Amino acid sequence: MNEIARGQNAQRWAIYDPDNVLYVAQVKADLPEALFIHIIRDGRDIALSLKKMEGFKPLPWNIALSRDLLATAAYWEWMVRKGQAHGRNIPDDYIEIRYEDLVSKPHETLATLSTFLDHELNYDRIQQAGLGRIRETNSSFREEPSSSQIKPMERWKERLTPEQVAALESLIGDCLQEFGYTLTTPPEKRIPGLRERWIKTFYPALLESKLWLKTRTPLGKFANLSVLELSDDIPETSVAK
Repeated sequence: MNEIARGQNAQRWAIYDPDNVLYVAQVKADLPEALFIHIIRDGRDIALSLKKMEGFKPLPWNIALSRDLLATAAYWEWMVRKGQAHGRNIPDDYIEIRYEDLVSKPHETLATLSTFLDHELNYDRIQQAGLGRIRETNSSFREEPSSSQIKPMERWKERLTPEQVAALESLIGDCLQEFGYTLTTPPEKRIPGLRERWIKTFYPALLESKLWLKTRTPLGKFANLSVLELSDDIPETSVAK
């Protein structure tokens, strides 16, 4: 990457990959100057987006819509927590921002990132020079007739039933609130049921086991740790010097 950057007369290079939050320690060991930007997005939108892409089905019975949504929401929370845990070990080189702030307040959010990176991020200049994903959306909803008016935030409010929202908020509500997201289900209707409690307990253990197999054993290359082709609807990003 350094050679490519020098060939393009670039001073810095960046990698975008949601799975990077799982390997912060390894990246930091190989690239001591690496800086990490963790973009966190509303887990309800993530669950909806991955369901549309049929992206996360860790077990054969993840077929019904509600079950897929809950499994994906558990995956979202696990990924976010893994990123947080790694970030606490390198507080000077790690920052969290909300996707919604980046979309609704780009100038202010990019100013914060500019300070963190010690590198100017001018929103208007980025828009003018944007190529690829910066110029054209790769949203999982881009093929729909109304794609010219894609709403990247709070899509779940229009596409999920109150029952689905209640199930999601009963499962990941605490995490959503921690990051400043407002819950819409009354407390008495978001009491976790047996299924939600089982998923909240079992899925993190399953994902941790798959991560351990993938990184610590010779059979790791056969472990299926949700290898996904992810779109701009996913919240994890890493940036390195």
